[in-house]
Amino acid sequence: MSQEQQNESKPEPPAFPAGINPRRFGRSPGLKFFVIGFLALLLLIPLMFVSGLRSERSATAGQAAREIGEAWGREQVVGGPALLVPYLVPAKIANAAPTREVAVFLADDLQASSEAQTEIRRRSIFDVPVYRGKVALNARFLPPDFKAITSETVQPLWNEAVLAVGVADVRGLKNRATAQIRDGAAIEFEPTFGAGIREGSGIHAALRDADLTRPFSVSIGLDLNGSRSLSIVPLAKNSAIRMSSNWEHPSFSGAHLPDDRVIDANGFSASWRVSHLARNLPLAFSHDNRRADATFLNGGVGARFYQPVDLYQLVDRAIKYGVLFVGAVFLAVFGLELVARGNLHAVQYTLVGFALVLFYVLLLSLAEHLGFLTAYLTAAAATTALIALYIGLVLRSFARGAVLGLILATGYGLVYALLKSEDFALLAGAIGGFVALATLMLATARVNWSGLGDSVAKSVTSDPARPTAPV
Repeated sequence: MSQEQQNESKPEPPAFPAGINPRRFGRSPGLKFFVIGFLALLLLIPLMFVSGLRSERSATAGQAAREIGEAWGREQVVGGPALLVPYLVPAKIANAAPTREVAVFLADDLQASSEAQTEIRRRSIFDVPVYRGKVALNARFLPPDFKAITSETVQPLWNEAVLAVGVADVRGLKNRATAQIRDGAAIEFEPTFGAGIREGSGIHAALRDADLTRPFSVSIGLDLNGSRSLSIVPLAKNSAIRMSSNWEHPSFSGAHLPDDRVIDANGFSASWRVSHLARNLPLAFSHDNRRADATFLNGGVGARFYQPVDLYQLVDRAIKYGVLFVGAVFLAVFGLELVARGNLHAVQYTLVGFALVLFYVLLLSLAEHLGFLTAYLTAAAATTALIALYIGLVLRSFARGAVLGLILATGYGLVYALLKSEDFALLAGAIGGFVALATLMLATARVNWSGLGDSVAKSVTSDPARPTAPV
């Protein structure tokens, strides 16, 4: 085979317009822009692992709080007092035994006050607020009227009547609890609700020698330990409740918000006035085998001893800004690369992304020991210094590395501002994103994303196609 025939049999390389370099086309800014965007999306995977780590640490902190609550006292709810009187209902069938039921009579007036002195207990590296509480209950009862419960003629068992008080965690009760009726002797409380009610969490005082056919008043004092929250259930026709504590950051919760409250550096005080009309609960009813907790421990008012800096919630919110922050930093590096006429590899962008993801791991681990603000400053400073130094070495310009460091510091500052201003985080984030996008669009308005160059484009559009040679 001749040399000419061999040349004719070789496939011709693909034809590119005059002046176009295939290698340069493959490294066009437009193509690299999409590669960088794809890398930023891939970094969602390690961010998801960091989010899972945060959830695990938050669950560990919650477990520590529960363990302290088990030993010291859980969230406390105090309900009552209420008057429980067993009674017999005659059988409707001859020679059948009467039915035994329990009537519940709520107080006509209730004056309740509580004072909680808080302190911090520590389990491992986790802090949990606990308190020592003093609760005073002063109630006035009218004579029980069984006609409000049933139209049948019943036989009250006055000797089995008890005063019952619901307590969410009776293990938190300290010292002896007594009830003072009129000018009589103090009656000591016993476990359970009494009156034959075995379910529910509470205490009772037997009223064997009390005259319940006349109005009477009762005063009850409780010393109890608890953690995280304290509530009182307004079980009366008219309830006035006062609460005070040395905790500076209460979060009022429950069925009603306080009518008056004062919060200062010495703690807080709050007061409620609640009518039975707002509780949808009659003043007299039959227990009817319902859970006692549904009566005594639901519908309370009170306060949670809120910790203003929940570091796990703040870290979670910071992670949610992660992909946007990584994308913004990648665009900043890309802009510096265009200005420096450098050529960063995808691996180098990936290393920068890993450094940005590691910031959140540093933030989470340091915040558990140093507090959120100190941890954020430390992690942001370390990440900024590392990335700025690395880009300066890659682009062989420490000035451009310093520019990127300034951009990173500004970005971390904006993210921290968003984390702290929860009410305006969405608005500030939307405005910041719009400004960043507008800046990017204006700065790259004259960038030739195809990478062909003006001279190449001109030659392609102005040079006429060469005619083919006649056969």
